[in-house]
Amino acid sequence: MGNGYDIAKNTPTFKKIEVSSLMFSEYRCTEEKSIFTTWNHLNYFIYVLEGKKKWRTLEHSYMVHANEVLFVKKGANIIEKYFDSDFCAIVIFIPDCYVKEFMSQKPEIGASHKSSLQSDSAIPLKMDRTLSTYFTSMLDYFFNQEQPSKYLMEIKFQELLVNILSLPYNPEIGSYFKQIAQEVKPSVKNIMESNFVYNLSLEEFARLSHRSLSTFNRDFYSAYGTSPGKWLTKKRLLHAKRLLENTNQKVYEVAFDSGFESPAHFARVFKTENGITPLKYQKAQLSV
Repeated sequence: MGNGYDIAKNTPTFKKIEVSSLMFSEYRCTEEKSIFTTWNHLNYFIYVLEGKKKWRTLEHSYMVHANEVLFVKKGANIIEKYFDSDFCAIVIFIPDCYVKEFMSQKPEIGASHKSSLQSDSAIPLKMDRTLSTYFTSMLDYFFNQEQPSKYLMEIKFQELLVNILSLPYNPEIGSYFKQIAQEVKPSVKNIMESNFVYNLSLEEFARLSHRSLSTFNRDFYSAYGTSPGKWLTKKRLLHAKRLLENTNQKVYEVAFDSGFESPAHFARVFKTENGITPLKYQKAQLSV
């Protein structure tokens, strides 16, 4: 599973501008699979220039077309690629530390947002004339033959944050930023509950939660009273059982959508836990 930030940073053909802890990057999808999983340890805005893609979260899916913007929280997603046209986008990667610093310096901007507002791990940006004009102007800077001033690019990004936090159209993003500003570290529980269905390694979960592996394991045990490996297996099996009971998905699709390494691994673990294969369990449930 690829880390989107690492791919963008290490692909020399993608145009990039790095300023402070932000990174603006061109992105062209070279993935050959039509469905794949990706993850990021940073939040990001993605502004689609050409083509379309679908982001799937634990609960919903979001199709994003040209001239549309999606905000994606740090974590993993299943992506569906379409081959009827090329896909090109601008991605702005934003670390939590930048959000915290911005919110602390301008507390009055986000004062009206409630940190308790719940939202999905992907949030379509509701565009108005102000935001549409913003992204159009940002493209002029980004694709200019002369490298734009880093200071100017940071000012442009702060303009985006001010627009989002000041206008009433995107309260979920404002609430999420306020949650980040109030956290010392990302919540292990929030990270795990939102991402257990993706086949991330423990090292990747640790990076996602901004912890070393040893600190992640210790904080995880404090939160759940068990090891990450045992918890993930149990949680994924429960999710898989719900899919087998309530959908007509193939067993290999259930394995993929529940975070198992492979269909064979899923079948082995499922039978060990339930004494029956996933296929037989599904047939028994659907015949009731």
